[in-house]
Amino acid sequence: MSEPAGPSSVGRSPVPPTLVVITDRHAAARAGRCVPQVVAAALDAGAPAILLRDKDLPAAARRSLGAELASLVDDAGARLLVSSDVRLARELGAAGVHLAADDPPCPAPVGLLGRSCHDRDEVAAARAEGASYAFVSPVAASGSKPGYGPVLGPAGVRELVDAAGDLPLLALGGVTPVNAARWREAGVHGLAVMGGVMGAVDPMAMVRTLLDTWAAGSEPCDR
Repeated sequence: MSEPAGPSSVGRSPVPPTLVVITDRHAAARAGRCVPQVVAAALDAGAPAILLRDKDLPAAARRSLGAELASLVDDAGARLLVSSDVRLARELGAAGVHLAADDPPCPAPVGLLGRSCHDRDEVAAARAEGASYAFVSPVAASGSKPGYGPVLGPAGVRELVDAAGDLPLLALGGVTPVNAARWREAGVHGLAVMGGVMGAVDPMAMVRTLLDTWAAGSEPCDR
């Protein structure tokens, strides 16, 4: 990445994972599963991090789901992140908190601090606040959020990578094993996937293919 680190980014740590699986109970249910089942399969496949989203759940239900996921993640030696709730992240012993683009700044972050970004200004703001990483989306047309955009594409992702300096970016939105290498070539640190795993026919196989494709640095044939 071309831009030198600014004062706010000095000492940024720890290193974020190269694949984050994001929970979505609705997508899981459509595939005939519950979130813990999908998460267990993803972890068995080697997923290094799970992001508890499902922000529309009542607080008690979300805390209960989070506790179940925390146990699974801990047993697998992976990392749990929590979306938009620092208190819950602390309660669960999570590795970090992930904030939406319009969430207020986090006064006392827990470990990793992530931000969702969609343009250069949001990436610059995330870097300035000392975020550990940022999701950039949508990189492609999203099956779980039809019409969500505008789509960045490889050129847009490269532009945000340049704007990010030393802030690691993860590609989100429409990420598949077929296009994963495009985002690596555009310079991102890793991938974030929600519906593609939560609603997969075989979540374990999907995660393994994403990890293998990322590690290989080349796209599989689209058959």
